[in-house]
Amino acid sequence: MKKTDKQTMDMLREELAKSSETAKVPLRLQKESVVTMLKSSDKSEKDFSLKTGNKRNIVVLRRITAAAAVIAVVIIAALYVNSGGVKIIKTDSFYKGYESVEPVKNARSYEDIEKAVREILGSKSSDGKNRKPGEGDVKSPTDSVTKGVVDRLIEGYSEYVAQSKLPSDSDKYTVETVPAAAEGVVSYGDFRADIVKNDGEYLYIVTTGVDEKTGTTLEQIKIVKAVPAEQMQVVSTLVLSDGADSSTVDECIEIYLKNNKLIALLNRYSYSMSGSAAFDSVSTVAVHYDISDPTAPKKLREHIQDGRYVTSGLYENSLSLVTEKSIPAVSAKADLEASGVIPSYSIDGSVTKLSAEEIFIAVNDPEASYLFITVTDITDYQAPVGKLAVLGCGKEIYCSAHTVAVARGFVSVDADKNGEHSSLTEIYRFNITGSSIAFSGSYIVKGSLAGGISVDEKSGYLRAATAESGSNSFYILNEKMEFVSGLTEILPGDKIKSVKHIGSNAYFVAGGENEETVIIDISDPSKPVAAGTISTEGFSKELYEISGTALLGIGAVTEDTINISLFDVSDPENPKNASVYTLEGDFSLLSEADSRSVMLDTDKKIFGLPIVNRNPSAGTEISAYILFDVSEGVISPIGTYNHDTSYTGDAAVRGTCIDGTLYTVSGERVVAFSIEDCTVISSQAIR
Repeated sequence: MKKTDKQTMDMLREELAKSSETAKVPLRLQKESVVTMLKSSDKSEKDFSLKTGNKRNIVVLRRITAAAAVIAVVIIAALYVNSGGVKIIKTDSFYKGYESVEPVKNARSYEDIEKAVREILGSKSSDGKNRKPGEGDVKSPTDSVTKGVVDRLIEGYSEYVAQSKLPSDSDKYTVETVPAAAEGVVSYGDFRADIVKNDGEYLYIVTTGVDEKTGTTLEQIKIVKAVPAEQMQVVSTLVLSDGADSSTVDECIEIYLKNNKLIALLNRYSYSMSGSAAFDSVSTVAVHYDISDPTAPKKLREHIQDGRYVTSGLYENSLSLVTEKSIPAVSAKADLEASGVIPSYSIDGSVTKLSAEEIFIAVNDPEASYLFITVTDITDYQAPVGKLAVLGCGKEIYCSAHTVAVARGFVSVDADKNGEHSSLTEIYRFNITGSSIAFSGSYIVKGSLAGGISVDEKSGYLRAATAESGSNSFYILNEKMEFVSGLTEILPGDKIKSVKHIGSNAYFVAGGENEETVIIDISDPSKPVAAGTISTEGFSKELYEISGTALLGIGAVTEDTINISLFDVSDPENPKNASVYTLEGDFSLLSEADSRSVMLDTDKKIFGLPIVNRNPSAGTEISAYILFDVSEGVISPIGTYNHDTSYTGDAAVRGTCIDGTLYTVSGERVVAFSIEDCTVISSQAIR
């Protein structure tokens, strides 16, 4: 900086110090005036950016120290290089202005947490809904509304809560709201949770039963001896809920199976009185069983964690469990520590409450809830449980073997010339080592996360895909959440429906009239390359990995047409549609199916999916499962297996293979088929 620049900055700081007590900045210290003065002292081109929020002619500052930091103008340079319509991000210019803001604060005491909780609850509407300033039934910007926003900024827990400028008499008091986050929380692992598990001899199936005494529904796991198929039978039943306790209702979400351990994950709803319409609280229960002898499983541990189940992951021997705990309404004089505000978990009835140091406080527009994470070693129950919580929660969560990444959408304080605010997403990362969890860092990107698996981690690098006003971007961050590389202008003008990270590629699946998928080669994290494209018309949600160089796409083109495509992506620059198979006529995809309904055996190169086979003349529908072979690089049908002959809504939603037998599973029964000739070997009721 030249001497004249330094003198100008010293003068501005001196004037700023005089005005900081009132959190107002004189006209000469506003953005335009600062830029003009500095430009006049040096005629070389500069790019200055002030991270403030405008209120008419008053700039509101977060606090005195933040005000001084704001005036320390950050010089930013955004250099782009055109590459086939995709721009390479050379420097992460936009994000520099946020680096000085601590994204999540590590609480030092319960007093810190109490202060933050009251701050968050005070910023929400009286009806309990989370609202951004200016949203809802605010008719005019009254002094009390303005003061409330200023107080929250100065308080420091909501520095970047979205604001709009105070309007003129003709303006409306509005602000762009945060778009909804992409649906579907992601959990990947060596052993993925599901509602049906297969160990090569036994099937473990989540289902329900009825308590004979009370008539209430019970959550159950049926253990079925599947081999030999001719003698298939239920050998034991795990009852997960207590039919005699009307104050709680359990809902089994999914199960894990590893070695001799079976882990059931449930939401547990607690009611203050029998028959009440609304529950008072919800917790997540992880019940561990020893199934060394499947005919006599033994309960090992019951882990109960505050909050509703969000996601989980089982990696090697570590079970990560993520829940969302809502903050209850509290009175002004309530003791928050005693009011259920501090997250806790229990193991076999022994309760552990998180210490203040294990709680982080999210800065940017926090929600009135916690994101609560625990990590348990399932092979050593004497090992300490890793635990932490984030006050303020998050919109989308990604779990991997060594990482939990949380994304939170918010709206910037900065407005453009039209008073419009940018949508931003903050991604913060926690590293997992064994059963310990530690905060790694945070990064803010423009836009909202794209659909599907927008965040992914591999070899320590975190990858994120975002969308903003028809412009899609891709970012690669290191273990410290520092910018490494990125691309923008991916499929400009198209809305991204799904993003999948498979092998060394990322796939941006677009919607619109010309549905196509762009392949981003990320084999070199420092130099991502927009490679070739493949047509994914007819399915814009799921791509499945057959191998590192082969992908499978499944989707309905019309109600009566199902397209299945096999892609060869061995050369990302020149991907090929290797094979297409079309199901036409009276077939349709099962509406209840999800991504896990597709059975994929990558070793044998076969896959299957549930369908409904209609017979219009007879007015009947049949629940069926179809198997295909892709071992030769071509989609070849193996056979169609009718789970029932009178589909009444209880469809086969899962299929699994053991040797030469296909087992189709619904909520009512398991049916074993000979894969070779499609005949039924046996059938077993499970409910």
